[in-house]
Amino acid sequence: MNRIRMYIDGEWLESESGRTTDIINPANGRKAAEMTRGTADDVAGAVAAAKGAFEPGSPWRSLSADERAELMVKAAELIEKRAEELAVAETNSMGRVYRETRYDDVYAASGAFRYYAGLIHELQGAASVENGDMMTVTVREPLGVCAVLAPWNYSMGTMAAGMAPALAAGNTVVIKPSSLSPVATAMMVEAMAKAGFPAGSVNMVLGSGSEVGTALSESVDVAKITFTGGTATGRDIIARSATSVKRYAMELGGKSPFIIFDDADLDVAVDRLMFGIFLSQGQVCIAGSRLLVQDTAYERVTAMLKERIPKIRIGMPLDENTEFGPMVSKRHMERVLDYIRIGREEGAKVLVGGRRITEGAFGDGYFVEPTVLVDCDEHMRVVNEEIFGPVLTVQTFTDEQEAIRLANSTGYGLAGGVFTRDMGRALRVCSAVDTGIMWANTYMEETPGMPVSPHRQSGTTVDGGLDGLKEYTVLKQINLAMTPTKSDWFTGMVSEGKDNR
Repeated sequence: MNRIRMYIDGEWLESESGRTTDIINPANGRKAAEMTRGTADDVAGAVAAAKGAFEPGSPWRSLSADERAELMVKAAELIEKRAEELAVAETNSMGRVYRETRYDDVYAASGAFRYYAGLIHELQGAASVENGDMMTVTVREPLGVCAVLAPWNYSMGTMAAGMAPALAAGNTVVIKPSSLSPVATAMMVEAMAKAGFPAGSVNMVLGSGSEVGTALSESVDVAKITFTGGTATGRDIIARSATSVKRYAMELGGKSPFIIFDDADLDVAVDRLMFGIFLSQGQVCIAGSRLLVQDTAYERVTAMLKERIPKIRIGMPLDENTEFGPMVSKRHMERVLDYIRIGREEGAKVLVGGRRITEGAFGDGYFVEPTVLVDCDEHMRVVNEEIFGPVLTVQTFTDEQEAIRLANSTGYGLAGGVFTRDMGRALRVCSAVDTGIMWANTYMEETPGMPVSPHRQSGTTVDGGLDGLKEYTVLKQINLAMTPTKSDWFTGMVSEGKDNR
């Protein structure tokens, strides 16, 4: 049985509280591991260690940019050497199928360290000599202690995406993984410790959001909070952080529109739609959870969904042939099922799915069928609220303007997609839909290194690329006088014949 401990100031520690939390395998409901449960005192110790490691002259601050990059690349190599072990640990604690954790999660984590190691030398300032013999330069400096709070659904990749730019910029970090899936993150920290990151530069505190997350939010020594999760929790973190002026990188909830026009390649569109909503059982922040289909294509699209969804291979997540696994926890499964019930009560009809899977071995786990709700309208809770599960709502529209209006009818602005052969229309829709990222004729495909920023209630940050790295720095202006001269502002001179007192 795995016992997960905290990592503070270069040491693996148990919490003095003596409390533990069980990590449950969502495929069978059995205990997979346990973790020590930290307290506000543990947070204080971790933040103090990170603050000490950030002091000038410390081993961490004394590293050159090349040396920081070398550590990050070494950590990436060690993560990749344990790819199989990491993937199994992530699958057993979160339920994400092995084919995703093995070939996506692990390499998303190592890739983040490699990518930002390569960007370190791009953190440059500027210079100006416009003011006579005065030279003005700007430099980018690290912020200080950065807290990274990652979710359970993509724990390794999301955690690394927050840690890597923070460390590349020269900050120190205190991280808090989700209590549902901390195992792989702890193994990633083991790789960083083995790579040689100095004590205090990387710290991990385990525990609940209400206790550990709150303590990190309220700490006056935390300069920046990076958080991925629900919008309500993001608002709470901002409110609790009012103890000091902090910076934020927040990717919050989403209810992304997936727009299909009748001239689209429907075979491609439906394939991408299923990928966009049922990947990782719909437990993805950018899931295309709202299908907006032109009324003239509605019958064809729904018929294709009804035919194809039952063919999805639902199974135990460690089976490499499995395409669709369980919800992360019993509580989350019940939440998803409750939303399906609410949708029915609001007038939506179940086209496909809609129930918990209890046959055979599935009965011990937290499996929910891939579900499609039709006859939905923009006022329904299932259309406006993030379900974070395998539930697709379907609405129809008549023309381009109505599609755009419906796409923008929720408070979220994370992602969206449009499928049409008319590229002029595709560009107009991409421009008009108020989201941080849009796809045309594809979904969930990105170009590495391109920044993205969520809109509206979906967050506040710039993530990715050099722009994302700069978010972990503060700009300083330095003015250098070539020839020192007096200002002669206060001369103390007395005019002839007058006393200027």
